[in-house]
This record gives sequence, C-alpha cells and structure tokens, in this order.
Amino acid sequence: MTTADLMLVNGRVLTMDPALPYASSVAVRDGEIVHVGERAARWAGPRTEVIDLRGRLLLPGVNDSHLHAVGYGLHRPPFCLDVALGSVAAVQAEVAHAVRHAKPGAWIRGIGWHPGRLAEVAAGRAMTSADLDAAAPDHPVVLQDFSGHTVWANSTALRLAGVESSEGVLHHGEQSLVMRAVPHPEGGLAAVVRDVVAELNRLGITSFTEPGLGPGGEEAFAGGMSSAALDAYAGLARSGELTARVSVLGLPSPMSGASAADTRAWLADPPRLDGVDPRVLRLLGVKVFADGIPPSETAWMREPYPSGGHGALCTRGESDAERVAELEEIMRLVHAAGHQLGVHVVGSKGVDAVTASLAALPGGARHYLIHGQFAGEAALATLAGLGYGINLQPVLQAMESDTTRALFGADWVEREWPARSALAAGVNTACSSDAPVTGPDWRAGVVALVARRGQGLTLEEALGTYTRAAAWQDHAEGWKGTVSAGKVADLCVSAATAPDELVDAPVDLTVFGGRIVHPG
Repeated sequence: MTTADLMLVNGRVLTMDPALPYASSVAVRDGEIVHVGERAARWAGPRTEVIDLRGRLLLPGVNDSHLHAVGYGLHRPPFCLDVALGSVAAVQAEVAHAVRHAKPGAWIRGIGWHPGRLAEVAAGRAMTSADLDAAAPDHPVVLQDFSGHTVWANSTALRLAGVESSEGVLHHGEQSLVMRAVPHPEGGLAAVVRDVVAELNRLGITSFTEPGLGPGGEEAFAGGMSSAALDAYAGLARSGELTARVSVLGLPSPMSGASAADTRAWLADPPRLDGVDPRVLRLLGVKVFADGIPPSETAWMREPYPSGGHGALCTRGESDAERVAELEEIMRLVHAAGHQLGVHVVGSKGVDAVTASLAALPGGARHYLIHGQFAGEAALATLAGLGYGINLQPVLQAMESDTTRALFGADWVEREWPARSALAAGVNTACSSDAPVTGPDWRAGVVALVARRGQGLTLEEALGTYTRAAAWQDHAEGWKGTVSAGKVADLCVSAATAPDELVDAPVDLTVFGGRIVHPG
C-alpha cells in the first residue's frame, strides 16, 4: 500500500465538510489529502513525517478572499508609517520623527488616518498640505487614509508629481496624480510579495484574492495594484516560491471613472500567465469600482448624508442615468467574455443598481458584490436567486459603526454588512480583511462576526466564510476549502485545543500543498 508523506494525528480536526465535520487525523501524500478520519496508522511508512497534534485544532488553510497583499506590504514598516492617530498634531509629530531618520529627499509614506478621528477635523478645520509642510518642508510626504480612497500630501510631494491645483487632499482616482510619483522600494515588488506571504503563512493563510491588479491600479496603493504587481506574483509562482494560492481580479479602470472603453481594451489583451500552475496563481475576473465609501460621502445612497447629498456611481457619465448605463455595459462585457465580476459597491442605491445589472445578465457565472455594506433584503434575495455572492469585511464594520451611526442613525448599524441576512437568504457569503484597510488576521474577523448584534454568526458559520465559502468564490470548492480526502493539503493548526479558544490562540503550523511553510 502507498504510504503518506505527512500525518497529523491525535488532534481535533474541524473539517468544514458537512459530510464528515470532525476527525482526529489527516494523512497527506504528494500535496493532497488522502485520509481524514479517526485512525491513520495504516498510512504510516518509514519515511512518513508524523506530527502529534496533542489535541490541538486543525482547520482548512484560511482563505482571505479580499486582501490587497502588495498594497498591504507597501503600507507597513519599513516602507510606511502608521498614522492611525487622533489628531493632526499627532500625525505631524510622527512625520517629523520619520524625517529626522530619513535620507535627504526620501519619500515619507504613511497609512491609517481617518477624518472622523482627527480632533481638528472633527472640530471643523480642513486638512491641508501646509499641515504636513510644517513637519516635512523638504521631504515629499504622502499619507493614505484608512480606506485607500483618499491621500493627504505635502507641497513637496505635489510639486514632484506636477500637481498644481490641490490643497493637499485627493480623493479616489485623483490620488493617482501624486501616487504615480512614489518610487517602489528597494528589491522591487517581488521582495514585498515574499515578505507578505510569509506573514500570511504565519497566520495560517494559504489562499487569498488580490482584488484588482492592472492598468487601472498603476498609481493605487503606491503601485500595489499595478500590472507590475501581477508580474511579481507570476515570477514567484514560476520559480515555486509562492506559498499561497492567489486569485486575481484584473483592474482595467481606476478607482474613479470606470469605463466600457477601458474594459474593452483590457479584454482584448488580458494578461497571460504562461508557465504558472493555475492552482497557485489564477486570473479569475475583473474588479469594477461602482461607487465610493460613506466617510467621503461618495457611496451612492438612497438615504441622504448630513450634507444633503446622496453620493453617486463613480463610473463615467455626466448624470446618474449615464453612469448606470456605463456600469451595465462594463458588466455585460466582462460577463460575455466569461470572466467573474467582483464589484465594489457600498451604498444602498449603488447595491440596487449593481444587483439590477447582474439580474439582466444570463446565468452561469459566480459574480459577487464586494463590501455590499448597505445591501437590503430585496438585493440579497436577488443575489441568492441568481447564485451570486457577497464579500464582507467584519473588522471594517466594527471600525466604521460609529461613522454609520453618525451618518445614517443607529438602525443602520444593526443592518449594515448583513452577514446573517445574506446567509439566511442563501447568498454565498465570504468574509475577508481588505488589508491594508484592516490587518490580515482572520481571527479578528471571526471575533467581529460572532460579536455582532443583529447580523452575527456562530463560530462555525464564521469559520465557513473564511474557508468553504471563499473556495466557492474562487471556483475551487472541488479541490480546496475543506479538510477532505482528494483536496489539496492546505492546513492550519492552532495552538487551541477547544473551539472557544481558537480566536485567542496562535497558529502553530501551516501546511501548503503538503509542505510545512510555518514555522519555516
């Protein structure tokens, strides 16, 4: 009989497979699970590596189904400051400290500020480039907000980028005016990918979706959403250095002004991934930005913002009708080309417009809403009937609940990011971090899901959104997402010995394709 390469025994296996929910042992050969059950002794051979789990929990490898990995890598030390601070003065102090330790003329980058949490802005004072000039008169400074939708830059950065008509705060697609001037770090994007994937492996993450790489992202996240980022992934995949399964959405258009013309051009000559194992790196579809976000009052809402506006779609067009028509044409083109659609849409009116556009398409795809923060019951019922999905960010919900309350009232806090309602409606519901908007630790997402009022999930349901449901989104439920015989051996071993300890326990072991990648 053929023996196993690796056996994990005496554990508590949460398979996420309804056909066999629990087991105590797993056997692996040639990167594939060959046994899940109570006894695996018959798979042991003289060269089999046997790991005694000593009662620890074993899960499928975690799948973060919306994670800007390159952008995350570029927006943390040593490349980036953490400026998630409570005042403009505190941000100035952090920038000034970085300047004192920087080489002459070096770019100072940061991420994390939130307009609603800066004391001076909350008191009614606008942020300007002059605030950053005071801390860094000679170094270019670019600070991304928490969401990736707004940049705050100083005069030196604006001058080097050739921007003349800005007060220092640029929203959505305007960010490219300055972000295109930010240089890549030493070692290039491949070095960033290696570093980030190693961190993800330490968290038990073996799969993730990179949601938007292409010509529309050349200046977003300091190049973290560019075509060059996809090239970096491809190079690592070809050399066998990529220790996570990456699903990519192409990005034909920028964050503002998505157009059918851009989409046609991209579809006419999509990126090629020759020589790459499609179970390691795949181009699955197209990312479309349909609207913005509530803090900048750019999500398209039926309900008015305090300012009286409603936001709008961010596709090209001079009127709501023209923008809706452009969105419909973009979605039609992508669907007709056989690609998956991942549509960033947040506002209640935006969700309804996207859902209506999806309903007009013929079936047979696995399109999904990204965020869907204010999706109502009618939209969820439509998605369920079409067999489409939704991708939610539970940590972001916890972060933004105060903003939602201030903008639209307490009732919306209970209904936004509708995890429970989506599952109840029968919508495939995957959850994710949206790093670098939040950190990539899935355990924080599980905590937020279980703690929710109104839209909360059970622990098992929450784990399913990071494993089984994410595999469905990847068109990969037949070969990953559960601990089942015949699936790839992507596994996460927690130090926890009981499910209620899982969110507080470290990850002890990560297996990718039958190979132990953490600890390295």
